[in-house]
Amino acid sequence: MAAFDIIPAVLKAFKTVWANRSYLMKLAAVPVAVKLIFFTLAITYAQDNYTHFILIMLPSLLVEGWMLAHFVRFIMLGQTWPYRASGDFDKDLAVLSVRARGVLGGMIVFVLINMVIGLFAEYTARIMMPYMPVEGASQVEIPAHIAFVSFVMLGAMFWGFRLIWLYIPYALNMDGLTYLNAVKGLSTSISMIGTWVLCFIPFMVLMRLAAVLVADPLAATGGSSISMFAMTLLTVLVDTVKGLVTVAAITYGLRELFAKNIQKSPR
Repeated sequence: MAAFDIIPAVLKAFKTVWANRSYLMKLAAVPVAVKLIFFTLAITYAQDNYTHFILIMLPSLLVEGWMLAHFVRFIMLGQTWPYRASGDFDKDLAVLSVRARGVLGGMIVFVLINMVIGLFAEYTARIMMPYMPVEGASQVEIPAHIAFVSFVMLGAMFWGFRLIWLYIPYALNMDGLTYLNAVKGLSTSISMIGTWVLCFIPFMVLMRLAAVLVADPLAATGGSSISMFAMTLLTVLVDTVKGLVTVAAITYGLRELFAKNIQKSPR
């Protein structure tokens, strides 16, 4: 049984992003520009090394984390960026302090999570690469210890999927233990993975269509450089929207879990 309702969370996410598209375009303007620059550099100079790729993308991750932290606070608390001062200096300073701490916390945790994912991907690739099937080569026998490690890592990834979203509670000025207490149980992983898949599929289909309808015609008429730039720009835009939709869906799911956790806790 899922920990929260997946379909309503996904539908709410798409509706929220669409309904607030004008605000999100303003919020995402700088992150998209920065991401386009550093993503271009990363695919040019570090395409085959994910650790180097993540290091080049670090400035982009910082501004993307800033954007997502603000969006989480918008969904959960109704707070928009930039902050509109009330005129009461002490009150504004207190509010800004709390907001800045949440945004900064969410941003830093988001970057750390992506750095860990990058190192994990690089480590996994180095372990599994010698045993990956190669066309024309004879079948490679996988040692028992590699199979065991792969099985353990798969289980850890299934449970640890919830840790990818740890920046959401930090963006809300929550601590990690409160979050982990609310998302305990394997059913939470099922809900989160299902939510992520439903958010991911439409954008994957969109990129497939874009490759056929945009990249191939541009390559035929304008050359590979124009086609590559168009696909890079489209990749950055689509990935940004996908990130906003996904974090919105997970945030709605977590809001439901937090409510359940509050109801079950003794008063």
